[in-house]
Amino acid sequence: MKQLEATPERVANVLRGGRPVVPRRKVKWRTGLTPYSFILPIVVFTLLLLVYPVFYSLALSFRDATVDTFVSGDMPFIGAGNYQQTLSSNTFWQALVNTVIFTFSSILFQFTIGFLLALFFQNRFPLKNVLIALLLIPWIAPVLTAANTFKGLFNEVGPVNQIAHWFGIPPVPWLALPGYALVATIVANIWIGFPFNFILLYSGICGIPPEIYEAARIDGATYWRRVGHITLPMLKPVTVAVLMLGTIYTVKVFDLVWIMTGGGPANSSHLLSTYAYQVGFSILNFGQAAAIATVIVVLILSLNLFQFLLQRK
Repeated sequence: MKQLEATPERVANVLRGGRPVVPRRKVKWRTGLTPYSFILPIVVFTLLLLVYPVFYSLALSFRDATVDTFVSGDMPFIGAGNYQQTLSSNTFWQALVNTVIFTFSSILFQFTIGFLLALFFQNRFPLKNVLIALLLIPWIAPVLTAANTFKGLFNEVGPVNQIAHWFGIPPVPWLALPGYALVATIVANIWIGFPFNFILLYSGICGIPPEIYEAARIDGATYWRRVGHITLPMLKPVTVAVLMLGTIYTVKVFDLVWIMTGGGPANSSHLLSTYAYQVGFSILNFGQAAAIATVIVVLILSLNLFQFLLQRK
């Protein structure tokens, strides 16, 4: 009977205002867990689709992963064998040199063109916004379309050779001669990438207070002195971001070069990305392809670190 009499009191203690009272420890536990539940999806996405493939590729680079061993599931550990085989290949070193030249040339001209256009669009003139929208077309156009377009432009009977013929210059088989093929892919990549540099640099310039320019103008500073002493220093954070992102995008360029030249002629336009694809899906040596992919990651990190150190000085 005492237990039955105590039951209403227990119910009254549990229910206050019609709601159950949650213990303080449970409330703290839920409150502490709530923020992490919001980032849980991105953490799962990062682990499954970003972190796991990187570590799997790194592990694969130390195994004898050919088409036979990969299918059977027996991929013996061979240590640095894939890296030794890669470093002993002349094609790899040529692809590495091509990647550095391709990246440096592309970023240099993309950044220069984008910066000059950003300076030009500081001015106010009719149809300014329309022209900005048109300049973004190369960036938003599919790479497949751009690659095929430039493949036609640099064809032996294409517009580039037709224009050269008007000036008495003999036609050049751009995509069929070693040396010229890489130049053609660099030109195509510059056209694709300069709008990205332009729009970020232009956004950074728009964020600079106009009063600073006005004060410098009153003090007698010329236009290029204002650019050198105001625009460039205040654009430093944007410049670092643009160069780092541009390096990442350019080093891993694959589809543009593969469609235009396929790495030819005679492997003269191979980049590390196209060479890794050829080794992995033509020769079917997945372990060596993974080793080349690891070299690409190390190259990207090294170039970004080098740029970061230069920007700090």
